[in-house]
Amino acid sequence: MISVQEALSIILDQSRSFGTTTVSINEATGRVLAEDIHADRNYPPFHRAAMDGFALRSIDFLEKGIRTYEIIEELFAGGTSTLKPHEGQSLRIMTGSATPIEYDAIIRIEDCTVNGTQVTFHIDTLKKGQNIARQGEDAKAGELIMAKDTRLFAPEVAALAVTGRATVLVHQQPKVAVISTGDEVISVGKEVKPHQIRDSNSYALASFLHNYGLSITYRTLVPDNKDLLSKAVQDVLEYDIVIFSGGVSMGEADFVPGILVDCGVQNLFHKVKLKPGKPLWFGKLPSGGVVFGLPGNPMSCQVCYKIFIEPFLRQCLGLGKALTLQLPLVVNKKKNVKLDQYFPCVLEGGGIKPVVINGSGDITSTLHSHGLAVHPLEVDDLVKGDTVDFIFW
Repeated sequence: MISVQEALSIILDQSRSFGTTTVSINEATGRVLAEDIHADRNYPPFHRAAMDGFALRSIDFLEKGIRTYEIIEELFAGGTSTLKPHEGQSLRIMTGSATPIEYDAIIRIEDCTVNGTQVTFHIDTLKKGQNIARQGEDAKAGELIMAKDTRLFAPEVAALAVTGRATVLVHQQPKVAVISTGDEVISVGKEVKPHQIRDSNSYALASFLHNYGLSITYRTLVPDNKDLLSKAVQDVLEYDIVIFSGGVSMGEADFVPGILVDCGVQNLFHKVKLKPGKPLWFGKLPSGGVVFGLPGNPMSCQVCYKIFIEPFLRQCLGLGKALTLQLPLVVNKKKNVKLDQYFPCVLEGGGIKPVVINGSGDITSTLHSHGLAVHPLEVDDLVKGDTVDFIFW
């Protein structure tokens, strides 16, 4: 049995790129950039009005003391100005409009009184450039605005659209197979008998993967039958990532490890000094892909994904480590096992508080938590105020 860090090191050694592909920005959310994105022009591309108000020449206000101006024109966003201002003249302008170069300040509409074609300002101070977003102040043409290996969410997709990128190069999705196992496990939607449980692990894994813009290519539920399990393995030998749920412990019907080896999968480790998730199995497919054999209990499955599969995916996709916070416990916590223990907890009072759980089969233990914290193997008891590592779900 190896440590969590030893297991993670072995897993990350198997990481590799899955290639790249071009997608529409409509399909880019959650995906990871595989190219640098540069500004195609200055942003803003013109001197942009930042307020509804009146544009004027600051020299008239600051040096000549003029407070009442003639309104010579009105300008809306998307329009252009046709008149050049003279002394004591102003332009009524709307937010987002291209401010003509002759005007170098805007006074907001709240600070003035309009009387017919005249406007009087009720402020005593003015700065040149006031309420004008200068051309190129956000980004210059050719400037790097997004580096490759950036995850794409709403702000990034918006930036792609602004720069005219209808399509974008992203990291290719791996081919992922999820195989749930167990005679007692049935598919969602089927009638459940008192001695049966529904398959929740494949749905949890699908949701986790969706956060990275990934989907499951092959998904099936297999009973504890050697022939059927062997057939399922044969079906996915060319996949990039295969995830088994259940069948990897020490029970009489835990056939998965042996069948994987019989099918040519290299066993890289089995069992980790971890609670929950101790029976974790990991191997390498002949094609170069990897196999994760996760315990079948829901909490164990979710913990193993966060601790092992997600870091593997992130490294394959060119991403750095996920955010880990160091937060204080708000209560004491005891431990009775010599293992790294990951426990679900909630954010409370500037720290974290463990949620009550009834073992790794408790389907509500992660439901009512914000993330996972770790109780290190070498620490017997934690006391209120001790700082521990915390990761969000």
